[in-house]
Amino acid sequence: MSLSLAVSLLALLASLFTLVAVGAVYSRLRALEQNVLNPNTARLDNESTTVVPALRPQDGEVASVVLLMDSTCAVCHQAWTTLHESSWPGVRVLGLVVEKEMAEAFTTGQVLADAGQWRELYEGYAPCLFAIDPSGAVIARRFVYGDTDLPELMNSLQAARSGHAL
Repeated sequence: MSLSLAVSLLALLASLFTLVAVGAVYSRLRALEQNVLNPNTARLDNESTTVVPALRPQDGEVASVVLLMDSTCAVCHQAWTTLHESSWPGVRVLGLVVEKEMAEAFTTGQVLADAGQWRELYEGYAPCLFAIDPSGAVIARRFVYGDTDLPELMNSLQAARSGHAL
């Protein structure tokens, strides 16, 4: 076997290994997208997704919508204002922040301060919208961005009326 043939075979072997590694990474990424990043799923199946009674729907309400917020976030203020511009019959709309001082930054609607529940629901981004059924289970969550059409998002959640929507 000549030196050039040996080098060529090693290069071919390295290329095949690289191709298999890239395929494996791509496969894992697709599985991650389908399972974890899907807005219709809970964060992790083995985690509790039950909320405190203060966030649950009250008598006659189908669900609660909780907007997880931070008082220093401009998108949070915009989303909170937008949620209160329209009526959502049968749905309780609440805000959730970490501290009481943060709740005072939001002048309209009902904003609760509960550090423990906020940490339980926080996934690294605020604002985030959570739909909660009467038993206190989180049935849907959606991240809210600056360009999110909140009325359309709420209407789509209400129209679906599935196990993963209002």
